[in-house]
Amino acid sequence: MKKYKGIQFPNTVEIIHHMRNDQKKYKRAIHQENMNDIIKFALLISGVSSNRKAPGIVKPMGFETLYRCNKEDAKKLKEHLKVTYNIVDADTFYQCCKELYSSNHEYLQFLQIWKGNVQLDTSNMPVNIKRLFKNCCAYAKLFYPIVKESGFYAWDANEIIGLCRKAYACGILNENEVQSCCLPIAKTISKLFHNWYEFSISCICGALYFNYRNSGSEKNVYEVYQLYSSIFDSFFCQNGIYHINGWYFEEEKKFLLSKNEIKQLLDDWDGADGCIATNRILIDGCKVGYMYREETNQEWDSGWRFLAGDETNEYLNNPQNSGIYKLNTICNYDYDIMPFLNDEEGCVYARKEDDLFHKI
Repeated sequence: MKKYKGIQFPNTVEIIHHMRNDQKKYKRAIHQENMNDIIKFALLISGVSSNRKAPGIVKPMGFETLYRCNKEDAKKLKEHLKVTYNIVDADTFYQCCKELYSSNHEYLQFLQIWKGNVQLDTSNMPVNIKRLFKNCCAYAKLFYPIVKESGFYAWDANEIIGLCRKAYACGILNENEVQSCCLPIAKTISKLFHNWYEFSISCICGALYFNYRNSGSEKNVYEVYQLYSSIFDSFFCQNGIYHINGWYFEEEKKFLLSKNEIKQLLDDWDGADGCIATNRILIDGCKVGYMYREETNQEWDSGWRFLAGDETNEYLNNPQNSGIYKLNTICNYDYDIMPFLNDEEGCVYARKEDDLFHKI
């Protein structure tokens, strides 16, 4: 039995033993073909959460397209999200996700403690908080042999995208907000795991940790494990969503500039430095012809969007034609954008015939 500073979790240790013995069950069901639709991939990530019943969701939301409620059901779902999660708009949605689905963030903090990289002084913590912290740290460590550095990210991703889909279904979020939330998560998932089996194990382990953190006990851990393992069994059966769909691997883009050619140009930038730019700039080598700054709630996102200016709606609607980058990277492709980066949210600039940016 595993121990950590005198703390024991016999039920969870037994479950982990079963999970290791059941590895072949899911591995045999892995679909080897790649998926090329990142939107569908993001929806599939929310498999567990999207199948969870909620007022106003009268049928399964499916995984081919985003689901929309009718007017009457939207009212019920909005009320449910307000009462259960305090979600009434985009701001409260992001705040809820940040506060509620932090299992992997906690795991990564614990990981640094286990590796000896962080010496945390808990002497000033209240006794109950210190006890909870130590117990959660010990409990999370049980899963390290299975999930390693990937941690519980699959669980958080599943829950956030599922909640995002519900917020969209009742009109709290629009499609652009959904994509801004879900696509970065989907791309991280595609790189962090290699197949639905690895994703599922991380998700189950995350669910067990989430249950322990919220209850402070492993008393009902068997019920939680049986629930989620049965759900994944259905996903991996012959016609299950994870059996018939392959894994998404992002096609490697051939950028105009190599990593070694990117210079540090924004030394004094303060705040989020992520942005979205199209392939017309980073691959085709076009200058930025149109740029604007959106209001954003994402921690990584500066709000800046960069286009060559000749992209069609069809081109822009394909997520493969854009990517998330550092502002510094885009500055290396076009120095001309640098004087405008501190402008306020809502600003729009276009390059005119004189080859200069004009505010519009």
